[in-house]
Amino acid sequence: MAFIDPPGATAGAGARDLQRIVQVTIPVSDLARSAAWYRDLLDLRYVREFSDHTGVTGCGLVDWQARYLLALRLRSTTAGGADLRGEHPVILEAADRAAAERVQTRATGLGIPSTAGTHVDGSWIEFLDPDGIALRIVHSAAGPRGFLGVCFSAEGGAELYDAPRLRLPAPRSAHPAGDRARPVTAPSPASC
Repeated sequence: MAFIDPPGATAGAGARDLQRIVQVTIPVSDLARSAAWYRDLLDLRYVREFSDHTGVTGCGLVDWQARYLLALRLRSTTAGGADLRGEHPVILEAADRAAAERVQTRATGLGIPSTAGTHVDGSWIEFLDPDGIALRIVHSAAGPRGFLGVCFSAEGGAELYDAPRLRLPAPRSAHPAGDRARPVTAPSPASC
């Protein structure tokens, strides 16, 4: 996804200590089936395996050129049986529309259906993995420069809002003197 400087930030104003997400981990019900699905769709290389006395419980697939690793964990071995069905925990950015369409063409050749659309963050193509977890690929991602909230209605529609509803403590500093965590007092309505 295209990253956008927060309001008031200037390009190049000091280096960030952290540069990118290196790995995303997804809980799956069938490790071999899901590893093959992600490997084939994203043209990844199978490079890691994690096991215990019961057998292989996780694995990793990598794109060395794009520099990211996708880890899979056998859901039955995770605390609480983690389940991300119906979510899209992984969003990758394609270089451009043509690149996204090449992935979609590869998916079609593998018999993997897709959906596509456009929303405020850009255009996207989405694929459901064998567990019903969505993998989204965005292109022409611009996104809004400020805060954006999205409220999904029971009828399936979405309404946008521009002020946070979640109450967060004020940012803390590494310097305790004078650091007072104050809650953000934005309203938190139960519905759109």
